[in-house]
Amino acid sequence: MKSWAGLLRILGAVQLLLGAAVFACVCAYVHKDNEWFNMFGYSQPQLYGGLGGGVGGYGASYYTGPKTPFVLVVVGLAWIVTIILVVMGMTLYYRAILLDSSWWPLTECSINLVLAILYMAAAIVYVLDTTRGGLCYTPVFNNGMTGAFCRTEAGQTAAIIFLFITMVLYFISAGVCLKLWRHEAARMRREAFAQEPSGSLNSSFCSAPDIMNAQHFPVGSSLMTPDPEILQGHIPAGHIPKPVVIADYIVKYPSIHSAEDRDRYKAVFTDQYAEYRDIHKEVEVMAKKFEEMDRMMLMVVSLQEQERINKILMEYQMKKADPTYLEKRDRCEYLKNKLSHIKQKIQEYDQAAG
Repeated sequence: MKSWAGLLRILGAVQLLLGAAVFACVCAYVHKDNEWFNMFGYSQPQLYGGLGGGVGGYGASYYTGPKTPFVLVVVGLAWIVTIILVVMGMTLYYRAILLDSSWWPLTECSINLVLAILYMAAAIVYVLDTTRGGLCYTPVFNNGMTGAFCRTEAGQTAAIIFLFITMVLYFISAGVCLKLWRHEAARMRREAFAQEPSGSLNSSFCSAPDIMNAQHFPVGSSLMTPDPEILQGHIPAGHIPKPVVIADYIVKYPSIHSAEDRDRYKAVFTDQYAEYRDIHKEVEVMAKKFEEMDRMMLMVVSLQEQERINKILMEYQMKKADPTYLEKRDRCEYLKNKLSHIKQKIQEYDQAAG
């Protein structure tokens, strides 16, 4: 057992074994039902000139005959549903599709609750059946030939015990389904935060050095995005190569060949750096806030805190996906790369001229 889903499968296997035992024990004493119907038919027994109709005065309830068919139907239905759940839980579809859905654990919990209630009803009915609806507590009925119907056999006692144990197991399975639902919800939230694409960009904004302070960097250093890797050799069948996107500033600002070009590049750099500095400052502040929020969400352990934070999670995700913030972030990244490119070309010209 390495997960809540594994525990459900183990509980399901035990429920199948106990269900089969209950079915066998109940079926072993069906002949007592036949004897009852042969003697009394399908109505309440009439004893000693109609005394049976007034047995209720001695504390007995109204009893028209054995209810073992109801018990067998409940046990058989629960057994079929349980084996479907167990087999389904061992498939890839269960692990890959159903566990990733928010509705299935709750549905499985509801199924187990319904089966537990049915088993409870079957257990109560079978207990009343062994006492013949309370008739066995009356001295008039529990005597002579009819006293044989009040004798509880060992198999019937075992059936009652197994019925109540199986009922408890189904209630436990319902609780495990709730734990599984919360566990999978927390897992999906952690995966969503871990796969958040803005996380890496946020950290890059917070840790990236100011490009104006990069004058001591060597030419072609980490200010520039590395060239895409070119693979040599045979291209496998079905391979779809990723397109290489070349930024517009790389074509627009080639290598410098004159002092006039250098002055023009420097003017563009100075003009757009002011815009970059303002946008970078705003994006950096917002990125730090989002990063702190991500760390706080990952450190949440208490289920109560998770449920409370879930209420503000939607608003938080909307803020992270705000078009204004995303536009500023993309513009900031573009300007950083563009200014880095222009600065590199200026450094290359100065190095060649000097």
